Amino acid sequence: MVYMLNKALIILIISSILITSIDYVYASNGLYIVVTFPFLYDDIKNVVCPGDVVVSIVKPGTDPHDYQLSVEDINVIKKADIIISTAHTHFEQKIKKMIEENELDSILIEIPYLQNIKIFKNPSTGIENYHELLFYPENYIVFLKYLKSILVSLRPECAKNYEENIEQFILRLQSIVNKSDRLNRIAVLDSPRAQYIVTGLGLNVSYILMKEEEVPVTPEDIKGAEEMISRYNNSIVVIINGSKAASYLSDLANRYGRKVLILPDPLASTSIISILENAINALNTLDINISHSINTNNAQLLQGVYIILIILSLSFLFILIPYELYKRRKS
Repeated sequence: MVYMLNKALIILIISSILITSIDYVYASNGLYIVVTFPFLYDDIKNVVCPGDVVVSIVKPGTDPHDYQLSVEDINVIKKADIIISTAHTHFEQKIKKMIEENELDSILIEIPYLQNIKIFKNPSTGIENYHELLFYPENYIVFLKYLKSILVSLRPECAKNYEENIEQFILRLQSIVNKSDRLNRIAVLDSPRAQYIVTGLGLNVSYILMKEEEVPVTPEDIKGAEEMISRYNNSIVVIINGSKAASYLSDLANRYGRKVLILPDPLASTSIISILENAINALNTLDINISHSINTNNAQLLQGVYIILIILSLSFLFILIPYELYKRRKS
């Protein structure tokens, strides 16, 4: 009996050592991945392998366009195996320069320069819009496929994890695309940061009130938005929560009876796919309400037509009956 207990104890100890060793191997081989913007943080954490570390330089709610790298940030960046950058802010340009000057030994993924990434022009300026490119589902799929190839090359023992996790993400993105078939709907936006989200929802972005971040809205800008909203009965107003231009578009939407879709601020979020899924659900809810409103209006219109026809019919009878009586008396 004692012999059996000792044997079981030895097996338990060996198993514990093996499990600890496996965890240590995963941790020691784990990749250190830095994202410059917070909206990628949760999504990347959900596709990586155990032992990988994901860190965001800019924290949610912070404006990355004015962000300056701290000493702590630079220490974090120096540990990175992979850096994922939107490539359009000052601090991201500094990171790129550090890599070019061999101060960093990291793989830099610059989203705008990936093959097959689509970059749209701001309809109000005609200038290419680099804000939140990955919020367009097709761009996100392109990025995830490229990221998968990098992850697998750096950590082949986790290839199956990366492939399965990223495939699940791609299926969710394709589901959003399949629900987005509204290109006949005109959208007027408050900010260029909403363009890729809204286009991904299948709406036709025709006007952006705030031509660029931190650029004041002018009376001419408001007039342009009003012309677009008043001209198209099927137009929809899209506002980013907390936007400085929101009040202008809200007033116009109320004036012309247009629906308003409110989006969360991408810079305050830690997940792109969550924003997209919530946005498509919110848009579907708006469309149901619009459809109900149209059906109600049509019913009211038909009711009015029937009433008019009844009145006309009765009027005709009131005229016809005396006339027939008159003819009979005369004959």
